Amino acid sequence: MSPSSSRKRGNPVKNKFGGATVFGIALAFTIFVAASANAAGTVFVGGCGTPSFATIQAGVNGAPAGSTVDVCPGTYPEQVVINKRLTLQGIAVGTAKQAIVAAPAGGVVANTVSLTTAEPIAAQIWVHDTVGVTISNLTVDGSGNGITTCSPTLVGIYYQNGSGTVSHVVARNQTAGLTSPLNGCQWGLGIFVQSGISTFSGQAGTSTVRVLDSSVHDFQKNGITGNEVGTTLNALRNQVRGQGPTTGAAENGIQIADGAEGQAVNNTVIDMIYSPCVSLSDCAAIGNGILVFDSQGITVSANHVGNTQGGIAVLGDGGSSADNQTIQGNILDGTLVRDGIDVCGSNGGAITNNTVAGSGQSGIHLDSTCTAIGGPAGGGASVSGNTLNEACAGILNGTAGNTISGTNTFFNVTNTTLVGDSCPASQVDLARIGNGATHAIVRPSPARP
Repeated sequence: MSPSSSRKRGNPVKNKFGGATVFGIALAFTIFVAASANAAGTVFVGGCGTPSFATIQAGVNGAPAGSTVDVCPGTYPEQVVINKRLTLQGIAVGTAKQAIVAAPAGGVVANTVSLTTAEPIAAQIWVHDTVGVTISNLTVDGSGNGITTCSPTLVGIYYQNGSGTVSHVVARNQTAGLTSPLNGCQWGLGIFVQSGISTFSGQAGTSTVRVLDSSVHDFQKNGITGNEVGTTLNALRNQVRGQGPTTGAAENGIQIADGAEGQAVNNTVIDMIYSPCVSLSDCAAIGNGILVFDSQGITVSANHVGNTQGGIAVLGDGGSSADNQTIQGNILDGTLVRDGIDVCGSNGGAITNNTVAGSGQSGIHLDSTCTAIGGPAGGGASVSGNTLNEACAGILNGTAGNTISGTNTFFNVTNTTLVGDSCPASQVDLARIGNGATHAIVRPSPARP
């Protein structure tokens, strides 16, 4: 029989090694490529590529784990849920490069609950019970959210027992607005990371999230927040801006609290002003730039915090301590009511090489008015190499056991170093913050959704 008749019967042609066939290799390669495409690939939302989906949620649902969901420029009025590993990113088409996740026409609705309080949460993007979720180059806008009461809590991007990276995003307008701000409602978070007992598995979960190079602004309560044991929040190189004077809630730009771990490095945080605090008697709560509450070993370094009522505040005043913080190389200007750096109920740690100017009370306060867990409040903190300009007290030392180095530098302060937890207000202080002879004890108000 001739070779040609053999081929017609479908017999393969052997390769030069006498083993695998060209036909077999081609078929196997085709199957491999098809399987790889099914396992992970790129899908599009908005019609600028194929395969394409009309909504972000449809794209997420249709993309296998490990895929990339490319969102074309445009506005997508929806709430998005992600429970598998993937990358969600806005892309450019021509000169357009803005993909906006907006509130649906009927407003946002509760789609989950807090892992600690069981309060309803309306998350615009909700990542839960998964790892490896990257969100980038998206704007999440809470305008028109339709919430008219203190519940549910509005969150722009919510990682709940979920891990990954948020980069080059905008989270904005997670608020009821300035004209009707729902006074006293402690909700409205730009980006929130939380760990706890999963409502799906019943097991304790963890969350490790990097938030970097992002813009978070015009929120009601907090800009970037990491709460609870099991959470690690690393906030790096972000720009966080409050609403300016607001009666809605006392804002915090960046918060790490309630046993969470992590760092805040190289961020710019401005405009945290709770406007009911117009005189000392009104200041039960204040807006803070960076708040560490009941969490240990946090690094806060190389940040710029300005035009806030409290600058960097570390408090151990609840269920656990706030020990061993590293507060280094920050620049604080215009802390209008309280201290540039306030460390309270925190043992050990180092406050070094910070530059603080224009503080309402002190440049640095080693505060003894909190309830520390396991030792005297503020004991053992090392303070050195700081430059302190224009304050009632450069360093306000409220307790014994703190090491204050002679290398701190003072300019234009009423008192360089003063023992106690309040400082007689100078005339310039009084002009800035209103009436009263001494500074009241005021507290940051952490977000605990």
